[in-house]
Amino acid sequence: MENNPPEVISCMLDTDIAIDFLRRRQYVWKLIDQWVERGLVAVSAITHMEVYQGMRRKEEQVTNAFLEGLESIPVNVAVARKAGRLLADLRSKGVTIGIPDAIIAATALELDVPLLTNNVEHYPFKDLRVVRGVPLTQ
Repeated sequence: MENNPPEVISCMLDTDIAIDFLRRRQYVWKLIDQWVERGLVAVSAITHMEVYQGMRRKEEQVTNAFLEGLESIPVNVAVARKAGRLLADLRSKGVTIGIPDAIIAATALELDVPLLTNNVEHYPFKDLRVVRGVPLTQ
């Protein structure tokens, strides 16, 4: 039996990018294809929650298939602690963001991968590599 090295995660998708994929926005297909060439594409378990929150019943099968095709990253203690530190740091500067965004950011930081999003303003963390959700080459 041959041992293949585990595939590396190339990036994380923010919820807005996942939703745009499910809404069949063509730019996302090209964007995801470009990142898949580099490795696995991941989402936080929080993205599952946010997507399901707005999903219609008739969309469930397509939504399940899409999310199951991605690497889903659970919220563990390291991610929860990092998210708490990120929120505390921002609060000390008078800035607040949503807890889900902090968890998604902490997950990307723990994995040391860029976060693809069109909501760049939701992620004001100096160490987080944020990539606007447009194709790498136009």
